[in-house]
Amino acid sequence: MDLLARRAALPLLVLALVLIAAPRSAAAQLMSPGPLSSAHADIDGDDNCGKCHQSGKQVVDSLCLDCHKDLERRLDAGTGLHGREYKGKACETCHVEHIGRKTKLIRWPGGSQDKLDHDLTGWKLKDAHVGPKCVDCHKQKQPSGKTSFLGAKTKCAGCHKDPHDGRFGFDCAGCHGEKKWETVDLDKFDHKRTRYPLTGKHAAVDCEKCHGTPAKWKGIEFDTCDRCHQDPHKGKLEPTPCAECHDTRSWKGAEKKIRRNHPRLSLKNGHAKVKCKTCHDRGINKGPSKGDDCVDCHKAVHEAKFGNSCATCHKTIEWLGLPEEIGREAHGKTSYPLAGKHKQVACADCHSPKLAPAKRYRQLTFDRCAACHQDVHEGRLTEHGGGACETCHGVGGFTPTRFGVAAHAKTAMPLEGRHAATPCSGCHKGKRPRLDLTVAKQACADCHANPHGDQFATEMADGGCAHCHTPIAWGQAKIDHSIWPLTGAHQRTRCDQCHGDASGDAATYRGVPRDCEGCHGDSHAGQFRLTEPVKACTQCHDTERFTIDAFDHKGQSGYAIEGKHKAVKCEGCHPTAKLRSGVESRRYRLGYRACKDCHADPHREKAR
Repeated sequence: MDLLARRAALPLLVLALVLIAAPRSAAAQLMSPGPLSSAHADIDGDDNCGKCHQSGKQVVDSLCLDCHKDLERRLDAGTGLHGREYKGKACETCHVEHIGRKTKLIRWPGGSQDKLDHDLTGWKLKDAHVGPKCVDCHKQKQPSGKTSFLGAKTKCAGCHKDPHDGRFGFDCAGCHGEKKWETVDLDKFDHKRTRYPLTGKHAAVDCEKCHGTPAKWKGIEFDTCDRCHQDPHKGKLEPTPCAECHDTRSWKGAEKKIRRNHPRLSLKNGHAKVKCKTCHDRGINKGPSKGDDCVDCHKAVHEAKFGNSCATCHKTIEWLGLPEEIGREAHGKTSYPLAGKHKQVACADCHSPKLAPAKRYRQLTFDRCAACHQDVHEGRLTEHGGGACETCHGVGGFTPTRFGVAAHAKTAMPLEGRHAATPCSGCHKGKRPRLDLTVAKQACADCHANPHGDQFATEMADGGCAHCHTPIAWGQAKIDHSIWPLTGAHQRTRCDQCHGDASGDAATYRGVPRDCEGCHGDSHAGQFRLTEPVKACTQCHDTERFTIDAFDHKGQSGYAIEGKHKAVKCEGCHPTAKLRSGVESRRYRLGYRACKDCHADPHREKAR
């Protein structure tokens, strides 16, 4: 090679040596246009180029959105700066990479954060919102811990605490502007949203009259009229509140309202023409001298014990033709109070006009349901509570019935365990209404499938599933394992480890192997099973664990471990061997016991 060619190849050779010797990250920097920004530092390297680029292309926007899912949703919805101004534009227009760790990833429109035209985002900044820094509003964080400018709340309550605790709704702009919270547009304020709506004369009162100057908006006392108004009666009518006689429309006209809302006694109908002084003979603010009960002026006419409070029924001062609801309310004082569905029954349905007056009311028979209702069960339930309807039904309706678990215990099929939680329709499958509740099938196999096939044919013929199962749960079976007692680790083993999945047809309970080899693999590769003397697993192992705590080497193998041999580990004499089948197993039957089989003869040279 001539000198010129060797000089041309030298830079390539140096570059190759640098790439071989340099760390992987440094090599990646040499092969790429430059290091990524700190925001993407975790994907810097040749192996990750495909996360942003495709062969023959620059940055692929869809790959960017594989990571930035929140931005993808905003682009699809056409919201925010990206969805409104940059939808369909390449990401690298504003986000330039491979120019160093310390370089900011975002090229802000306008040159910097604070110069961004916020109108482009769809939320214009004005008045007091112009002054704060970006981070004062954009406080949400990315998973990396850096500030995120996506999803900022635009509702007032998103940034500002509501001093009204939601009493005036969440449209703050209805009263406040964006310049100062203290400035309130009272013309927009709806006093109906407060705890004291303005009605009548109050609606025309200037705000300053109640709230003062400067205005006080909280702590205004308005629970009683005398907080603002003087009492012209000078306490003579206490404790009667002003609103009993007056309203906000006017102080005058109190007598009409008094007559409409007269305490204790209605002033309608017969009392409407009676002058106040006729009864209030000792003064308008004092009760009548005769007393204020009806019987003080009127003679009692009822023979029934309805008491002397006539106004309970005759509160509208009507002696005759009282509304039906009056009779219903008084029905509670009779020997048959109305309850449940009976409250909705028309009076004439029970007190039939076809009956003589005596039998229609006082002699009406109501000692049993059948006096009014037909037995739709046709006597089939007479053995339960004598056939009385109230055993199962209440006056609230025929459904749901009162017949529950306790009542079912008196039938031929008491409800226990899971049966108590089974809906009635699970067993009583007749069409509604189910007037015949007899269930002929009551054996387990009548309702439940037998997952065991014919394994327990004998037991099924003699008592069925109850030999092992109870209604509490199928999985909590009563199993007598005394034929093959479970000891040691077998007690801690799940049933399906030996019997298969009990929830399917694969479960096997008859014919399950009982010797060790039936369930456990031979880890000794047949050493004690195929060569003499044959030894069973139980000669060395027990059911507590496979590991042998103390092996009797002399008793089991006939070879006593003595002297230096005591310090030798088992694998020192019993190595692991690989069989032709590829199985590896430790050799326990060695086929030799003489010293020379393991140790070299140090006396051989001397003997020569």
